Amino acid sequence: KVAVGTIVYECTETYAEHCPHRSPNHVAGEEAWFELGACTGSMAPTSSPTFDANAPGCPDEYVAGTAYEEGDKVSVGNTVYSCQGDFAITCRQYGPEDYGGSQGWTDLGSCTGTIAPTSSPTFDPDTPGCPGEYDDTLAYVAGDKVSVDNTVYECISGGNSAYCVVFGPIDAGGHLGWNKIGPCVGSLPPTAAPTFDADAPGCPPEYVAGTPYVGGDKVAVDDRVVYRCDRLHEAHCPHRIPGASSPGDDDAWIRLGVCTGTLAPTASPALDPDSPGCPDDYNPAIAYGKGDKVAVDGSRAYMCKRDD
Repeated sequence: KVAVGTIVYECTETYAEHCPHRSPNHVAGEEAWFELGACTGSMAPTSSPTFDANAPGCPDEYVAGTAYEEGDKVSVGNTVYSCQGDFAITCRQYGPEDYGGSQGWTDLGSCTGTIAPTSSPTFDPDTPGCPGEYDDTLAYVAGDKVSVDNTVYECISGGNSAYCVVFGPIDAGGHLGWNKIGPCVGSLPPTAAPTFDADAPGCPPEYVAGTPYVGGDKVAVDDRVVYRCDRLHEAHCPHRIPGASSPGDDDAWIRLGVCTGTLAPTASPALDPDSPGCPDDYNPAIAYGKGDKVAVDGSRAYMCKRDD
């Protein structure tokens, strides 16, 4: 409530964001301020409310550009604000006292002094340290964890995991693909890099768009990430890049892990050592069935995998 002359006005909840900028007795302030009536004299001063009587002190000052999350508290001067509600994402865009700031910030009251420092929580007490820093050149998938400014984020599961490739954890749209896990300190100790197949180490051939891949075929992307063509969606494998963020890509390719090096070459298999020679050349007019064998170019033999 405020007074202009001897007239008392109250800031309305519906248009509270306009009260700091519109005078109560101006025509533009009519929707923001409600006239209560006349007054005389002055109100006796009252004690300023404190943010938390059990833990006195002010939280950190608001800093523009910080990736605030729901529940974060800041101070502006000696006033405490909490980021909360359906529009918490706007706390990253507006300060508590900016025009539009009331969408995400709630005034909790006043404070004095500073909050006593506490021990920094760790990401995982059993394996302390931060995962690798977020890198906008990597194709993150569901379950991947990264750190930004000593805070851990995890790429969410499901269809929205594709946003982890589009947005960084603290970008304006980062909440669509990343969950905030908590703070961390230091770095995770290095571990041995997993291999794709311990019995046959090395990477399969690099993915090449347009290659007639079939279910079960394995490829590498960036010479280190291995994918297998899903048999149920093999028709899409030649045209959908493994690990890309386009809709449907995850249906065609299944991520298996990472690999190192290259697969060692093996001897070309023979058709049948007991009956050497080539079968009949492939004829498109013949309705081949499972198990049928044909030759192409008189030197390479093929066997039909299934009837359809």
